Amino acid sequence: MYDVLIKGGMLYDGTGQDAYKADIAVQGDRIVMIGDLSKETAKAVIHAEGKAVTPGFIEPHSHADLTCLIHPEMEGYLRQGVTTVVGGNCGHAMAPLGGEIYRCGIVDFAVQAKADPKYFDLITLMLPKEKAKTALKELYNIDLDWTSLEDYRQKVNASHIGCNIAPLAGYSAIRQAVMGADANREATPEELDRLEAMTEQCMREGAFGLSTGLDSQYMPGLFATDEETVRMLKVVKKYDGIFTSHTFNSRMDGTGNRMDGYHTMLEQAQAAGVRANVSHVHVLGMAATPEDGLQAARDTVDYFEKMESAGLDISYDVIPSPYSTDFTIPYFAFFLRPFVLMSGSRAQLAKNFRVPDFRNMVHMVVKGGMFPTFDPDQPVNYYPLLAVLKHKNPAHVGKVLAAYAQELGKNPLDLVMDLFAEDPDMEANLPMAGFAEANDFLCRHRMAMPCSDGFGCGIDVNFTEDPEIPLYPNPMSIRFIPRFLTAHAKERLEDTIRQMTGFAAERFGIRNRGIIREHAYADLVVLDMDHIKSCGCDPDPLQYPDGFDYVLVNGKIAVESGKFLRKGNGRMLSKG
Repeated sequence: MYDVLIKGGMLYDGTGQDAYKADIAVQGDRIVMIGDLSKETAKAVIHAEGKAVTPGFIEPHSHADLTCLIHPEMEGYLRQGVTTVVGGNCGHAMAPLGGEIYRCGIVDFAVQAKADPKYFDLITLMLPKEKAKTALKELYNIDLDWTSLEDYRQKVNASHIGCNIAPLAGYSAIRQAVMGADANREATPEELDRLEAMTEQCMREGAFGLSTGLDSQYMPGLFATDEETVRMLKVVKKYDGIFTSHTFNSRMDGTGNRMDGYHTMLEQAQAAGVRANVSHVHVLGMAATPEDGLQAARDTVDYFEKMESAGLDISYDVIPSPYSTDFTIPYFAFFLRPFVLMSGSRAQLAKNFRVPDFRNMVHMVVKGGMFPTFDPDQPVNYYPLLAVLKHKNPAHVGKVLAAYAQELGKNPLDLVMDLFAEDPDMEANLPMAGFAEANDFLCRHRMAMPCSDGFGCGIDVNFTEDPEIPLYPNPMSIRFIPRFLTAHAKERLEDTIRQMTGFAAERFGIRNRGIIREHAYADLVVLDMDHIKSCGCDPDPLQYPDGFDYVLVNGKIAVESGKFLRKGNGRMLSKG
């Protein structure tokens, strides 16, 4: 008697070969038999007639490793059939961990507020370790007692996570562990030796590769020189790891562009001879019209193909929606967080913005350098990036803040205060609508893998824990798989499934996952394709998808008849 039998489904095995009808037997955490098993019995039988049976989907760009101790269920991923995520992206990682800095403030405002309370930092990547240690224990009963990647793996595996995590070594974390709080500079020769030794230790302890983050807020990894990065990548090459990077949209001084960022990363990969995966490719900031966006997508892929022709082993991941950002931000008030906290509520801040001396105080704070993202004279600020998405006055909707201020002849900060005073529940975010064709082009390319760039938390997780300035998971954390299946599917479903499973496993070196074959791990999904729909631009995008009837992780059922079971069958994996 087997543990699980899946009977009568059409198997899409993750290799791209033609689908075929067969039964699957699972024993322990492995697939042990594929074929006609109609006479066999099992403790659990899943009838999959008329359904598609696929490998568990692999998310190549996740940050779930930052949240998995606090939110181990990973419900958002499992409900859409994701069974393995690649963590440690963008240079961020929870390990290795030095003696001075803890790096998880980006997703835990409660710990941030307790360990290092600040009004004027919207999101804090780094917290003082000893203060964070106290806060984690008091708030979540989590002991901050790990240092190495292997220590963290054991910690995570004791917490019964929902999905598997394939960790990358985050280079910002490595730099912080070696150089401490004084890491925002070039490394000394002695520090370079220690950085190389720690990179080697991470690879030896099972990291699947190395990630970097090069945008201006991604401290301290962006201070690494090309020579330093290439030196570390040669270590990664020795262990057959992969190099991933959140390339820069612009440099710290506001110069350069996204194509320059790609060039920097891929030249580093080429110099080290390591295979590369470019993180969350998009055209934001590269175009102003849909036509220009499509051309920017073509130019991007042309460059990648040129580098491939020159001998680089390259792929990329892409969020399968032009509307997705890092988080779901229901109210523009989040971007005005310090002033909401001072006022006590969105409504009171709207009233305060009508008072001249309060407005003068806001100007003084911004010009004094305490809130530079709202200073129009800074090379990097919010005004060109944010558009009004919802407002009680429809005349404002769709307006990009910088252009709207120029149109009205107003100071951009005064415009923001005027708009908010009219409607404290207004919404403003990145204006990516109109780039659907560019997004589709990027998703369909043979180098592409869909990703969420998310955390896999459930739909009810408010990272700020403050109802006045809530911050929820981005919709793609909940629905990027159905979005890709419906909006970006190739002519053959077999090829689409391969992009999301076997291809991702190949790129990251995740063995015996992403495929259906005997002796592979039993990470499996039973899909009812007739009931899968894209979230598109639903008014409420944070809804769990339909059509994902059964999900198995390591041979155990995590979703049964569409119901999430909270079993915690995942593992933090080790390469090789």
